[in-house]
Amino acid sequence: MTIEQRLHGLAQDPPARLEESTLVAAGAADRVARVDSPVGDVWIAWSTRGCTGLIPAFAAASFDDFAARHRRTAYPGEFPRDLDDVVHAALESGETQAVPIDLSGIGEFQRSVLATCSTIRPGSVRSYGWIAETIDKPGAVRAVGTALGRNPIPLLVPCHRVVRSDGSIGNYAFGAEMKHDLLVREGAILA
Repeated sequence: MTIEQRLHGLAQDPPARLEESTLVAAGAADRVARVDSPVGDVWIAWSTRGCTGLIPAFAAASFDDFAARHRRTAYPGEFPRDLDDVVHAALESGETQAVPIDLSGIGEFQRSVLATCSTIRPGSVRSYGWIAETIDKPGAVRAVGTALGRNPIPLLVPCHRVVRSDGSIGNYAFGAEMKHDLLVREGAILA
């Protein structure tokens, strides 16, 4: 579809929909849907560049709850089938590298933490200190924990695979029990 065809289609929308469609098409806003996944229902947001947000549905009862937590403007939408297939496969296997993600609007430090976290393979764990050393910030262990705690797309950027240096599970945005269950599911720890 050419840009002229896209703009013509947008111009046919009512004014409110025109603004929404324009923001989404320009990548300045996201679509959001609640989808079934191998780890239970999740709210997922996506832009023209990839996934921008994901949280378990139990953590947000409605679209409005999710939108209030999401860092970008968001509108309800229908999750694209091709993206659904990739995300579903990633959540099933734990292999998330094939999922397109959009971390625009996140600071450089947090992006480096999340990029490093994304390299942790299913069935493995690493410490907060390992991430800090890997990004050449060995004194930033607490800042790494904060950056992971603000991860907008947990499960796709697998922050649950990061544990304390003493081997204990540590904190998780959706509770230590969920972190434990995810690590057991992936074979990183015994039940």
